[in-house]
Amino acid sequence: MTTIYLIRHSVRMPLNKIEKYNTTQDKLILSEKIILNSEGEKRAKLLSEKEELQNIDVVYASNCVRTLQTAKYLLEKQNLNVIIDDRLDERRVGIPNGDIYPDWFERQYKDENFKTVGGESQKDVRNRMDEAITEILKQHKDKRIAIFSHAYAITFYLLKYCKLKNMVENKFTFEFNNKIVLDKKINAPEVFKLTFEEYKIKNIELIQFDDIPYNQGV
Repeated sequence: MTTIYLIRHSVRMPLNKIEKYNTTQDKLILSEKIILNSEGEKRAKLLSEKEELQNIDVVYASNCVRTLQTAKYLLEKQNLNVIIDDRLDERRVGIPNGDIYPDWFERQYKDENFKTVGGESQKDVRNRMDEAITEILKQHKDKRIAIFSHAYAITFYLLKYCKLKNMVENKFTFEFNNKIVLDKKINAPEVFKLTFEEYKIKNIELIQFDDIPYNQGV
């Protein structure tokens, strides 16, 4: 049995704290540099102490500062290294086009091929996530694996196995094998436990911690 913990990063610094960018770097690079705020650091450290996340064998993270900052406490506590894979990165949002598609946020979940200008569709993201995770499963059979990623990337990947039963604003209801595995807004951090047997998904479970209350942390 192989166990994968899909972990959304902790609370990041709000973008409104940055008054001005005086840089020639593109938006993708700027997004990758977004850091955790002080609350996010506290939550990341608390997460690393949870019994559920001990005895990890392998750690992967997206190519973003905030996922590495979330992972670092677990890495230090368990004396592990991290493998960075940009296929685990967040969805490229592009231009929301809210004037043309006021429902663009919901549409991207209900239509896997919908994408905004310069952005990725749900299917685009799921395909690269699936490619990366399939390789991880092949390379680390019967191991306990932590993957630090992002809200869009994780939820789009989960839709490979789950049904989207309902969606109201940012609150999701996901069902796997007739069992509700998610019925709320995504927390920061958030942990989904996936178990595989011979590369076949057996169970998906949301692991919640009472002392890490809701904070969207976008």
